[in-house]
Amino acid sequence: MDKRKIAIALVVVFASAAAAWAFGLFGGKDPVVAEMQQLRDQMFQNRDLPEADRRAQWENFRQRMDGLTDAQRAALRQDGRNQWQQVAQQRMDEFFQLPPDQQRQRLDEMINRMEQRRTQRGQNPAANRGRGGNRGGNLTDAQRDQRRKERLDRTDAKTRAQFTEFGRRMNERRAERGLPPMQGRPGGGPWRG
Repeated sequence: MDKRKIAIALVVVFASAAAAWAFGLFGGKDPVVAEMQQLRDQMFQNRDLPEADRRAQWENFRQRMDGLTDAQRAALRQDGRNQWQQVAQQRMDEFFQLPPDQQRQRLDEMINRMEQRRTQRGQNPAANRGRGGNRGGNLTDAQRDQRRKERLDRTDAKTRAQFTEFGRRMNERRAERGLPPMQGRPGGGPWRG
């Protein structure tokens, strides 16, 4: 083989390897997962959109999730968990740095949004069918307990203490307003707006 054919073969091999790497075939980020992460980030940044628009974005995201492989879903969930934890910790820190009157105002804003969503769901129960209702879906009590334990294992003592105190304050404020206490995460937590 002459040098020219060897050079062409090497160029083809390197170009193929570069293309494979770009498409995530050598342990890089899967382009489909990267695109889904970008969509999720956009949804997260657009929390102030009207409920109908947010719901449409979420439905689009869910439909696209159905087309992912199990490995792609797992990668997306892990990335989302990491992102959620960072944002939740940031919002907790911000909440606890506020003076008490602003904390109370923040709780009232969150409670108002939660009650507004609850009212909207009550007015249109058909829109909520088939959506899993809650993130626990059809899990058994043992499976729910296992998920809780795994979530706790991924957080540090400071974060757990903040979430516990936040939940206590949220339920205390709800009681002051004549509302029932929240079960589990209070209204999606402070990261929801």
